[in-house]
Amino acid sequence: MLITEDGTGIPDANAYVTASYIENYLMGDRLARFNGLSDEDKDAAIISGTQLVDISYNWIGSRQSLEQGLNWPRTGVELYGFAVEGIPVQVMKAVCEAVWLSLTEDSLFSNDNNREVSSERVDVIAVTYVNPKDRLKESATRFEILDKLLRGLYAEEKLSGSSVGTADIARA
Repeated sequence: MLITEDGTGIPDANAYVTASYIENYLMGDRLARFNGLSDEDKDAAIISGTQLVDISYNWIGSRQSLEQGLNWPRTGVELYGFAVEGIPVQVMKAVCEAVWLSLTEDSLFSNDNNREVSSERVDVIAVTYVNPKDRLKESATRFEILDKLLRGLYAEEKLSGSSVGTADIARA
């Protein structure tokens, strides 16, 4: 059963948006595909999309209460110089995109930790994955649209490693 957060910190909330919100957000073929779902399947997609958005980010600020079912609403969050209250529209839009992704992806939640294949061998089947430390964080982002929609609401992870720095160069 879909229980939509209204910005007050509902303990059993499992969604940031309703089906009608998504219907107003999606357009064209995306809307037609969503509307082709049963009400039960729409609810399942909304809950999955909300879970993806809710647990994938290190949100700025603090939860409004310990009892709330989702990570929003939060306190101590500012975006573009304005205090954020309730559920930011960016979070709601990101859930709409995650719902769409749930209709087009095999799974929103990867079982291979988003590892990138660096080589494969068909005979005697061998797969080699790229070490995540060997690639930049940006290239590891699975759903870039969500990152861009939510920018400013979460703390971006810093890449560890050495930095190059600067130096003065003089021609001899």
